[in-house]
Amino acid sequence: MNENGEIMKKLSKKMQTILLGTFMIFVIFLINPKLGGIGEGKEESKEFSTLKEALKEIEGIGEVSIYFHHDNNGTSAPLTDYFSLSGTSGKKGSELQGILVIAEGAEDFKLRSELSRILSAVLQLPEHRIVIVEMKKRGSTNENE
Repeated sequence: MNENGEIMKKLSKKMQTILLGTFMIFVIFLINPKLGGIGEGKEESKEFSTLKEALKEIEGIGEVSIYFHHDNNGTSAPLTDYFSLSGTSGKKGSELQGILVIAEGAEDFKLRSELSRILSAVLQLPEHRIVIVEMKKRGSTNENE
């Protein structure tokens, strides 16, 4: 019976190790935004809404819609950030490539170029990757006529 008890202890330790490893992998998948998790989503949406509100404060700009284009063709493995020696997490797979801004008041060329210059400085993007278009005015004209 002593031998059987030792085998059960070994099995339970193995089972605990397997369960712990499975739990850790589940947590990594849940937290990592590249793997469809919830990590950094709140931070990105906060930055997104802050930028949107800041653009609305510019004189001549009304409503604003912003669309980001990220490069999702990263060459790094999904778990690379968790096991790197440097301690810094590189966002190689989700690098910002461009932005589309649809804004009321963007029909004015001076305002459009000023918006482009501001976004280029804030987002560290070259101006040719920033597209600014005028928002369609709603309610002022009847589209059926």
